[in-house]
Parts: sequence; C-alpha cells; structure tokens
Amino acid sequence: MKDFVFLGATGFDWLKAVISIVVAVIISKMIMLILPKIIFRFSKMHIEKSKSVVRSLLMPVSVLIILIGLRLALSNFPIEQYRPTVSKAYTFVALLCITWFVSNFVTAIIDGVISSKNQKEGGSSTIQMLPTIKHLVQVIIWGAGIAITLSNTGYDVKALLAGLGVGGVALALAAKNTVTNFLGGATMLIDNPFNIGDRVRVANYDGYVSFIGLRSFRLTTLDGTEVTIPNANIIDNAVENVSREPARRIVLDLSLTYDTTPEQLKKAFGILKDIAHRHDNLKDDCHVYLKNFADSSLDVCFIYFIVKGEDIFAAQSEVNVEILSRFNAEGINFAFPTRTVHVNNI
Repeated sequence: MKDFVFLGATGFDWLKAVISIVVAVIISKMIMLILPKIIFRFSKMHIEKSKSVVRSLLMPVSVLIILIGLRLALSNFPIEQYRPTVSKAYTFVALLCITWFVSNFVTAIIDGVISSKNQKEGGSSTIQMLPTIKHLVQVIIWGAGIAITLSNTGYDVKALLAGLGVGGVALALAAKNTVTNFLGGATMLIDNPFNIGDRVRVANYDGYVSFIGLRSFRLTTLDGTEVTIPNANIIDNAVENVSREPARRIVLDLSLTYDTTPEQLKKAFGILKDIAHRHDNLKDDCHVYLKNFADSSLDVCFIYFIVKGEDIFAAQSEVNVEILSRFNAEGINFAFPTRTVHVNNI
C-alpha cells in the first residue's frame, strides 16, 4: 500500500479517503432513515403530516455530514497549494447548508402555526397572509445567509449592500403605492378587521371578503361582481364589518292616519312590542314611540333587532306581514299623502 502512489498520495492515503467518504455517506443515510423513526416513536407528532417536515430538516444535516467526509478525505492528499481554495469552498457550502436548515426550520414553525390557526380561526386575515409572510421570511433568511456566506469567503459584501441600498431607495420611491399597500397589509395583519366570508363596507364597496393578501384583498359585491381593493384603503378609509354586528338594527317608520285615536295608538304600540317579543329571530329589546306629527300622518317609529345569523330579509318580511295583518284586524289605518282644501263660500 505504501509503495503504491497515485496523484501524490499513497495507497494507504487513498484507502483513508475512501473510508472517510463511505462512513460519511453511511452516517448520512442512517440519519435520514433511522432518526425520523425514533422521533415519531417517542413524540406525539403525526407521522404523515410530520414526515416531510422532519426530512426537510435532516436533509441539510445529511449534506453537511457528507461535506465533512469529503473534507476529511481531501486532507489525505498533498494539495497544500489548493487548500485555501478548498477551505473557502467548504465554508461556502457549509454556510449554505446552515442557511438551508434555518429556512426549513422557520418554515416548519410557520406551517405549524398555519395548521393550528386554521383549526381555530378558519379564514382569518392572519391565516390568509401567513403563506405570503412565510415566503418573505424565506427570502430574508436566504438573503442574510448568502450575505454572511460571501463575507466569510472573502467577498466585499459592504459594497454590494451599499449598491443595493441605493437601488432600494430608488425602487421604494418608484413603488410608493406598492409600499403603502404592504403597510396596509401589515395593518390588517395586526388589527384583523375582517376574515374570509365576512360582509364589509369599505371604499364605497359592500360585499363579502373572498381573498386576503399582503398587497390587496377581494370582495364579492352584493351584485355578484368581484372587486380587488388595494390594502392602502385600510389605512385611508373606515372599514365597517357588517358580519360582526351583534344583531341587525332595523328602523321601521309607520305612518298612521290622523283619525287614529289615542287608544288605537297605544294598541299599535302594544302590537309592535308583542311582535318583537313573540318572534324567536328577534331580540326582546325594541323601541316604539310617536316620532312626529307629519303633514298627513302620525309617524310611529319601530326599532327592533334581528338575531345574528338569522335571515335578515325573511325576518323583515315576516314582521311587516304580521304588522299589516294585526293593524288591519284592529282597524288601525295606514296613511298616504293627502291634502284637504277648504273653500269658503263667496
């Protein structure tokens, strides 16, 4: 073995190099095959859901182990003049593997948060924007990792960052509206003004939220059309979330004729209050009062509240039909615009 020499290395050196690589590959394979089984056996993680997560975390570790084996193998060869280059290459790949691991680790955490919140909150604005945030975090991690890698391998990162800084300022000025939209998305993420499926009124639009993104959100209007609204409107306009109202407040003005007696008026008040108390889809709380002496009618105001989740149009129709039926039964007449003209005999 000592008498055999190839590329400046003896047969014994070649044997040690091969053994280093083989051992590194075996250890790498064992980590990928055995360690996940150990983790699943002694943890409460669901195998099917967590298999890809564990493998994504172990993959950069496996590559790093093989890289260590390659470096040990190269240490057996007389390549002194190339060692600085080899060392830089090793550092470069090793730091990229570490960045890969950190990126996968953070991604796994965010995916876990998304899965957990999906079960608890459904289609909230936070849940909808988490995938976009995950991609942004990945870009930041890889950007920082590459910068650190280049810095540790002898490249002048400061000059590169300075150039990117100038370009970033120019880009920010050119994309002012886009930046404002992202700020609106951040505001939405913090305040959570609405969720998927909520009915909202914003920027003169009224509809149901169908999508929430970091730059914009979409409404399906009451007319059935879809509108994409930039998130900057969250900053500049008030947002009314109709779906979060505790109950729908209905104000109904009833005009009665002037020949309605005080007794009939009190009877009308009693009927309106009884309607609010008797219907399960209405709250017991209601307000009835004589609002105004109009030109041709006595105006009665009836304020009642429809229970959250009930069919608003059906409830209103049901109330109106019962008012008409019971008022007619009691001889309480509705007024319509009339004018009486008195003519003096000349």
